[in-house]
Amino acid sequence: MRKVLRIIIPLLLALTLALFCCGCKEEDVLHAGLNAEILEVNVENKTIRVHNLDRSGQLLLEECTFDCSEAEKEDLIIYVKYGTGDVTQLSLADLQPGDDVILWIYDSELSKAESGSIAKLYEIQLGTQRLS
Repeated sequence: MRKVLRIIIPLLLALTLALFCCGCKEEDVLHAGLNAEILEVNVENKTIRVHNLDRSGQLLLEECTFDCSEAEKEDLIIYVKYGTGDVTQLSLADLQPGDDVILWIYDSELSKAESGSIAKLYEIQLGTQRLS
């Protein structure tokens, strides 16, 4: 009986440890508040090309193209009127070259952008205060 317990207990501990480790996933960090200026809006392909305005962290490349399809589908293209705090849902067609935007992007997508691929944005906030 003792021999069986000497074999079973370590196996159970190893199985428990393996199950615990499999359940741990690396967290995907959301970078919020990256400042950029829109250079081009492609409504057909649901992309924007932006120029990095974030001088502090330099998380974005100088110019990047982003897929905005998920942000638009989830109504996460927004305008916040700074004076009142009112939030308005926008579409990609409401954005235009020259607009300042604030971008939210997950770390996993940011690494795609850094490698030159088109990364997906989580949220876009129009920073230019031009809507009433």
